[in-house]
Amino acid sequence: MLYTYNKGLLSNFFQELSGKLVTDGHEVSNFYFKHKKAFFIQEGIQVYGEKRGGYLYNYKNIYKVIKKTKPDVIISNFSYVNPALLFGKLLGVKKNIVWFHTVYEHDKPSTFKVYRKALFLKMADIVIANSEILQKEMQDIYGVRSKNTRCVPFWSNILNYRNSVSELNINKDSSVLKLGVPGRLLMDKNHQVVMEALSVLKDTYEREIHLYIAGGGPDKSKLEDIVDNLNLQKEVTFLGVLSVNEMIVFYETMDVLVLPSLNEAFGLVFIEAISLGRPVIVSSKFGALNFLDAEKMNLKDFCFHPNSVDELKELLVSYIENKGIEGEYFKDIYKNTFDKKSIYKQIKNIIVEK
Repeated sequence: MLYTYNKGLLSNFFQELSGKLVTDGHEVSNFYFKHKKAFFIQEGIQVYGEKRGGYLYNYKNIYKVIKKTKPDVIISNFSYVNPALLFGKLLGVKKNIVWFHTVYEHDKPSTFKVYRKALFLKMADIVIANSEILQKEMQDIYGVRSKNTRCVPFWSNILNYRNSVSELNINKDSSVLKLGVPGRLLMDKNHQVVMEALSVLKDTYEREIHLYIAGGGPDKSKLEDIVDNLNLQKEVTFLGVLSVNEMIVFYETMDVLVLPSLNEAFGLVFIEAISLGRPVIVSSKFGALNFLDAEKMNLKDFCFHPNSVDELKELLVSYIENKGIEGEYFKDIYKNTFDKKSIYKQIKNIIVEK
């Protein structure tokens, strides 16, 4: 497996997946680029780290590790995909799997980038997408044949960190309604729709409402300008980038998490929040919603169109009036939809199927 190895929850997902495969009798190696070269064995997994360099240097080192480990199966994501596909083909790897995470609308790559990506993806035996939205894009935009795509969700490991102790500068007054928005500070994450809703609600209801934003990113100054223009300086706090332990405190301190993204291929923040049993209001553009049983629940009870301030306001009012959906409802959604054993079985079947 080639992926970004760090302390983040997405990395932890691939580490746990590797460990489960080792437990089932498979030999597993992980490879990543970082600031220095390394090799170690972690829970039976051979982990190769290489110092990140230029384009040719990185490609050369991916070629070397594939040649050295002689894998039957390669799994890669993000910037590792193209070289893993190319050298896997050249070195005769039996099955080359791509795990594709990024929805097209998120960064709208150029025509050339789409063409180049499509050429590489034609070498993949299987492309795993984390939602029906992304699976359809693989077929419609990149020309991947439907028989070569699979749709599998993530599970979340955030519960593994729950007993850690961290504190944040958050108002503990229970009379204050605390809204939490996690995610990178990008305009596509759509924090502005929450600010606009808050601007109206603070003048309509006597209850104090405070918006806490967790994350960092290049559009922070733009969001701060929106805060100033809406006169929300007293109602909005930017907490900055939080560790996993701090994120748990953030999730559990908020009265409701608002996830307003304009585009989300999957949306790990959604399953992180609901696995902790936290109430959420989520954009209808989250790919993770594809896996929910719409016949057993009314998605409109907690979903809104990300361009609709009115829809968001209506859902927020229920929490202002203490009539919002309880956290246990969302915890049950997680347990019934994103079961780790079931998801692992799907992934293992993809890896071993002929």
